[in-house]
Amino acid sequence: MRSVNEVSKLSGVSRRTLQYYDEIGLLPPSAVKESGYRQYDDESLRRLWSILFYKELGMSLDYIRLLLENPKEMEKEIIRQHKQILLEKQSGLQKMILSVDRILNDDFDISMLRDFDKNRIETMKKTYANEIRALTESGFFLPIVKSGIFPGGVTLIKNASNIMTVDFGEIISFCGSILKKFREAMVDGPESLAAKKAVIAYREFINMWIPCDDTAFRKIGQAYLIHKEELDKKAPGLAEFVSAAIGHIYQ
Repeated sequence: MRSVNEVSKLSGVSRRTLQYYDEIGLLPPSAVKESGYRQYDDESLRRLWSILFYKELGMSLDYIRLLLENPKEMEKEIIRQHKQILLEKQSGLQKMILSVDRILNDDFDISMLRDFDKNRIETMKKTYANEIRALTESGFFLPIVKSGIFPGGVTLIKNASNIMTVDFGEIISFCGSILKKFREAMVDGPESLAAKKAVIAYREFINMWIPCDDTAFRKIGQAYLIHKEELDKKAPGLAEFVSAAIGHIYQ
């Protein structure tokens, strides 16, 4: 266990900031002594690393909270994607250093102008951001995690993610396609064919992780109404629509 002072010195994060992270539920301490001092175990420090990593990438605390609420394997996939961006930046810096050395030796050719072309990195960022946003920004899948419909809740989902051999990049893309189907179906209404296709795709996704019978799926639809206020902040009207679309098929 590490004290708040030790964590502050290790990470460069002030004690006040650590306290704030606790207050907003982003990084609760592992234990609190009778004196009121916070203590952090390795799991908490690992979570702090993720928070600081995402902050370094320019993400807001609300966005980071949503990322951390996803199963660990999905978080790892997100980190893997950002690693590719970091590697691309590293490669660019190495090329820039070589060009600087050439300039210092009065050596130049037109190919060195490519050192300033950031289009590839920006394209990678946009691609990854769109995939991740589908999974996190809307909070679309949070009712499954928070509702307690499945025995074991989040733990069961995490265990499933560890034992299944899947391409998590494809899973994230699949999540995005489901969210897109529901958003597009909102134009036609919850009883439309488009809504039915979205509901079917959603249930297929859930069954990839946890066996989901009709009763459980109906409860998922009801859970969207329970979390309506929270979800409406990110995607107004979506929670009520998803609930109605599921209820139309699984009455």
